[in-house]
Amino acid sequence: MSSGTNILVTDDEIATLKTLSASLEDMGYRIATAVNGQEALALIRRQPFNIIIADIKLPDISGLEILETAKELNPETAVIMITGHASIETAVDAINEGAYAYIVKPVVMNELETIINNALREQRLLIENRELVESLQQSNKKLEEANKALEQVSRAKSDFMAKMSHELRTPLNSIIGFSEVLLSKRTSPIDQATHDEFFNYIHISAKHLLHLIDSILDLSKIESGKMTLESSEFDLAVLLEDVKVTVLPMLATKKQTLQIEIGDGISTILADEAKLKQIFLNLISNAHKFTLTKGKIKVICQLETPLLLHCSIIDNGIGISPQDQQRIFEEFGQVKTSPSVKGRGVGLGLSIAKRLVELHGGKIWVISEPGCGSTFTFSIPLAKKGST
Repeated sequence: MSSGTNILVTDDEIATLKTLSASLEDMGYRIATAVNGQEALALIRRQPFNIIIADIKLPDISGLEILETAKELNPETAVIMITGHASIETAVDAINEGAYAYIVKPVVMNELETIINNALREQRLLIENRELVESLQQSNKKLEEANKALEQVSRAKSDFMAKMSHELRTPLNSIIGFSEVLLSKRTSPIDQATHDEFFNYIHISAKHLLHLIDSILDLSKIESGKMTLESSEFDLAVLLEDVKVTVLPMLATKKQTLQIEIGDGISTILADEAKLKQIFLNLISNAHKFTLTKGKIKVICQLETPLLLHCSIIDNGIGISPQDQQRIFEEFGQVKTSPSVKGRGVGLGLSIAKRLVELHGGKIWVISEPGCGSTFTFSIPLAKKGST
């Protein structure tokens, strides 16, 4: 214990100073000395001391000033006051100011050694207690954060299950309802036109249900880490033409147009072709949903750098409010629409697009204003050709 203990001895009586410092060094303590108050203060500000032994009467300042400064810099420092002019008043003043002990000269070394040992023991207990309190506070903080995170996860899971249940029930109820009408023997015969119409409703609901299940499975694969990138070299123009052919029937229902622009220098790229196609399909489908009849949708792709693809899907639709922009990438995060917007999405398309972009190591964002259309932009780093 003594080998790691720093003690400062301050006394203007050189004989006392030498005697104290020599005796304490023999005990194994590291000793620094000062013959006046200013010198002591300079040492205290320069380095920490476990113990300070100071004469209460010094030629320049009072030992009480040394006590006050030492306590301000390090409250755990034990300050032992010594004096050759003992009085109850000075002893009380010293103790009230925070002195650990008060000793009358001549100093008895056995008494001083006992006081130092007791002070060091109390210091150690104070430090251990403080560290324990800090450790408990940190543990409590981490526990609170973990509990909050667990509550959020539990709440998110409950919300997801509730929304998923609702989404699944909607097409299922349609399928069951129209099927029961067709199968019922108690109803009067229906004409062929109505018969075909009901089958069409069942077909549409079944496709919607299949799309919902596929989306949920895709999301589950992404979150579980089971979906991985399968990079291959392909022509981006060919991929976008394939996307255009796929979405044209959907766009035709609202007489919308789709324009594709590919920047110079883009030909074959190395990425996950199937997942990139799904990103485009999801974003264009979203643009179609929120763009009115005869609206325009544009896809612009360019290389920000040789290995960074930057694509924007722009529409002149109804736009998205700032509050809705905060949640559109969440699962089942649907925005409020006006009566002029027909059709209702699953609410997973943008969430899956975001996850697929992030799976590529990229990012996605939206710029939109109500009534002014929306621009969804994503950028993904491309795999380097020749890499595995």
